[in-house]
Amino acid sequence: MKILHTADWHLGDTFHGYDRTDEHRHFLDWLLQTVAEEHPDALLVSGDIFDHANPPAAAERQLYDFLTQVTADNAGLRVILTAGNHDSSYRLEAPAALYRRLGIEVRGVIARTAKDEPDMDTLMVVLREATDDAPAVVVLAVPFLRTEDLAQGMRQSEAVRLFFKDLVRAARKRFGPTARLVLQAHFYAAGAEVSELEHSERVVVGGQECVDATGLGHGLDYVALGHIHKAQAVAGQPTVRYAGSVLPMSFAEKNYSHGIERVVIADDGSVSVDRIAYEPPRSLKSVPEQGSGTLEDVLRELTRLPKAHGDDDGADWPYLEVRVQEPTPDPSVGAAIVKTLDGRAARLCRVLRSRPDGQPANEKTPVATLEDLQKINPVQIARDIYRNRYGEDMPDEVARLLARAKRSCEEQQATQP
Repeated sequence: MKILHTADWHLGDTFHGYDRTDEHRHFLDWLLQTVAEEHPDALLVSGDIFDHANPPAAAERQLYDFLTQVTADNAGLRVILTAGNHDSSYRLEAPAALYRRLGIEVRGVIARTAKDEPDMDTLMVVLREATDDAPAVVVLAVPFLRTEDLAQGMRQSEAVRLFFKDLVRAARKRFGPTARLVLQAHFYAAGAEVSELEHSERVVVGGQECVDATGLGHGLDYVALGHIHKAQAVAGQPTVRYAGSVLPMSFAEKNYSHGIERVVIADDGSVSVDRIAYEPPRSLKSVPEQGSGTLEDVLRELTRLPKAHGDDDGADWPYLEVRVQEPTPDPSVGAAIVKTLDGRAARLCRVLRSRPDGQPANEKTPVATLEDLQKINPVQIARDIYRNRYGEDMPDEVARLLARAKRSCEEQQATQP
């Protein structure tokens, strides 16, 4: 059984104001070709498919075009999509019935039983039924877990681990001890390597906390994670992996490797994992490469950048940040940099000014944007207010009622024309 694992596409993303539709098209075309060459049994996309809960139409069109093409070109391919914290759970799941006809499964929402408990059976996607010669292969497709999806009365990190434990137990009960199990999930694992400078992957939604992933792979053949943008194994477990983002999402990620994971699960229980590298069409460049420079030194280095040609469409021009020392405020710095870059093959994204002591000279008080406010979980806000007011955690029954009301509102909003 061969599986390709990818995550964190962030379709619809803009990079410092620059549209990235062409970059995402380049990746999706590469992925189409890779799937055709690899002949996998399944393609797993572990969350953050879109960059926003309300993605632009062009981004949705890219996803639909890709899914239509990849399933048409590869008979028998199973595609499994799970929602990340950037995705709208209900919106991602809305075309589920149409997807299923193409061999595509999508999990955006944790379905509930009549007892208002997580319906574990709906998270189990069978890639291969058990036969006399081979065990079943099952993907446990878990979307981003929100506070209302988890057991109450414990830390969120502990509740997430309990959720996975209960899910694996239910899968073993249903498919037997020899079944090959793959967990597909989206969360921040404690100990995962992230940038200390710009936390583009650390978008905390609804009080999300990092989860202790030690031993997470026990009883599982592979864990296909999304959320952290640097591709890596987690907690020393070679079969518990972040696939990483397909494009760099900040200048702190300029040296990240990009690509997808190739996973082969043999019937004898052995698992092999290796990387298929992908090279994004645009690189990220800092001037100077390390630290900051005087304006004179910076301008001199900028003049060494390649010149743009008249027939050059700029498709491969790097994104550029300039880091300049500014002993005293100088309003002419930006204009000098822009003038020097005129006719150069680079896309200027930002100018970072620093004082001689190395401290930023252009610090700004962070302002909450509409997007930031939309990411706040109202149930978590209510729980925090309750704790502050009464000095104790909100009763589980009240929390469940609030969560039910929230799910109802989200469902109504997602189905409105």
